[in-house]
Amino acid sequence: MTTPLRPEEALASLRRAGLATQVDAAAFAAACDEERAGAPLDAEVALSALASLYGLRGPSEASAPDGTFAVDEHAAADPAVLAAVWLAFERWLGRPIPVAVATDLDELVSHAGDMFFLGRHAGAEGEAPCLYSIDGWRTRDDASFSLFALRRDGEPLYALGVPVQFHVHPDTEAAAAGIFRLDGLTESYREHAPACAVCRDNLRRAADEGVLPDEFLPLLDG
Repeated sequence: MTTPLRPEEALASLRRAGLATQVDAAAFAAACDEERAGAPLDAEVALSALASLYGLRGPSEASAPDGTFAVDEHAAADPAVLAAVWLAFERWLGRPIPVAVATDLDELVSHAGDMFFLGRHAGAEGEAPCLYSIDGWRTRDDASFSLFALRRDGEPLYALGVPVQFHVHPDTEAAAAGIFRLDGLTESYREHAPACAVCRDNLRRAADEGVLPDEFLPLLDG
């Protein structure tokens, strides 16, 4: 049986993961009490309390210092929330994101996750941040939420002891490593590869070896 956490322990754990850095301890303790509704305080309840303090409609003043934000299932389809998330991702990436992927949260997250991951080709491996998320559930109103975080190192998030998702499409990850799958050309890789020296070298090598799928061939002319 897991030993229940005290609010100060839960807050310290979140702060070690780069979360809740500007959250008031008393406000956090009160949010934990509300979220747990008499149940033991654990990491999942603490994350739910943090999400409620961040706000569940995307980027906010409370979440901005931590390079993170939360969105719950009720807000995910709201055009205002999608626009705020779209703007935040563009700001974090330092480049535009196509309108075509900005009308659905899952598509927006998928595209942004790929682009953050591919950004590692621009410099030393591990220096560019990547997109992670933690899915949670609020028992008090039976609503799911996701907390998104931009991190160079995801280990502190994994240390929280809750499931953490690393956002990159498997086909994008494979192509970035020089493994080109049939029907595996993603839009994010199509956008990225022509301007990336690493990707161009990998594409040429695969073409010379006769293992580059036809759909990737136009990228050699980019």
